[in-house]
Amino acid sequence: STTRSSNREMPADVTSSEGQKEDEPFYADFTTSKKGDTAALGKVWNVLLWKDPMWSGIYLGVALLWFYLTTLGGYTLIGLTSVILLVHLVVTIITSILSAWREGDGLPDKVAPQLDAAAVSKAVGSVVGGANTVMAWYWGILQGKDLPGAAKVVGALFVTYTIGGWMEAYTLLLLAVLSAFGLPVAYDKNRALVDAQVAKLKASLDQAIEKVSAQVNKGKKAADKKEDKKEDKKDD
Repeated sequence: STTRSSNREMPADVTSSEGQKEDEPFYADFTTSKKGDTAALGKVWNVLLWKDPMWSGIYLGVALLWFYLTTLGGYTLIGLTSVILLVHLVVTIITSILSAWREGDGLPDKVAPQLDAAAVSKAVGSVVGGANTVMAWYWGILQGKDLPGAAKVVGALFVTYTIGGWMEAYTLLLLAVLSAFGLPVAYDKNRALVDAQVAKLKASLDQAIEKVSAQVNKGKKAADKKEDKKEDKKDD
């Protein structure tokens, strides 16, 4: 009887946790899933959230070394990639030959790694679906159906233009890498404070966008009235 009662109580707990999840801000669930574990990206979020400091430090060090070699070290992107692939090729071949020589069984007949067709098709489908959603949203902006969205795009383009005048592409890439390794873990540790500040910022932006859209709608209504008056005069 105790096991049955515990099993019956489980759905209530699940719904309560989901209810708490629904109350979170729209930007708060990019690091955790409904179960409280890392999100669908899994290992990537583990690295960015510094779940294992050793591997996170290794990945960050590799990214910084790559930035140094391609900017200050004199290597081009294609040249550095070629060097890394060459070193990987030579080291792998030598390791395989030495291991076969030590064991005395000849070169191992290992199966080549293969891609999971179902996973690839699922990933491609999700990418295509996301691209179609973005194109539909942008097409609505181009048609003048989403004026608040157009204002957001204009603001974002102005910000990117201003930042592009201050920094080069490699500097922006370095800042993006440092932000990727710093912002998620900082947000995870200060979630309540960040949520409150972002909510205030979003509310102020929404108010500004509403004011701009209201002025644009007034201009449209005035223009429509003028056109109606002209048509009435023509009819007379």
